[in-house]
Amino acid sequence: MLSTKFLDRAMYIFDTCCLIHAYKDDFPPNGPNKAFWSWFDNLASNEEIIIPEEVLEEIDCKKDGLKKFLSRHTNLKKESGAKCVSALPTVLRNYGDDLSDVDLELLGGKADPYIISHAIVSKGTVVSCEVSDKRKTGVQKKIPDVCGELNVDFESYTCFVWRMRGLYP
Repeated sequence: MLSTKFLDRAMYIFDTCCLIHAYKDDFPPNGPNKAFWSWFDNLASNEEIIIPEEVLEEIDCKKDGLKKFLSRHTNLKKESGAKCVSALPTVLRNYGDDLSDVDLELLGGKADPYIISHAIVSKGTVVSCEVSDKRKTGVQKKIPDVCGELNVDFESYTCFVWRMRGLYP
């Protein structure tokens, strides 16, 4: 049975890797499946799709045009890291209690803690291409593992697209 969470307007927080993967590999804007982006923007009018500003900063470092491209999709909700700062200490502690200054600097340069913090604050679902790897510890922990340890909903990018195409063809 489908969770009632999905019958309401659900909230999805997207990881950088999903957007880059869709833009470069699966659905390039000039490729044969470019209609995906209209569908994705349309989907964002039915489901709340959040792209944290830290994700946009990671995307902007690539200088491949994706950030500008996403700015044209007006239904995608871009959110400030200030909205999730209350949950950030909890997420950072999950990476380890004894993080060095270098570790904190590494995490500060990644969007991952902010993505998970947004999900905690909004009671949303993290969507990422990352896969679990329990062998990774500290700042190397993978998003699905941190989400699992913090009881934050997680869905893989592929499952998200597959399920949403069934709900919103």
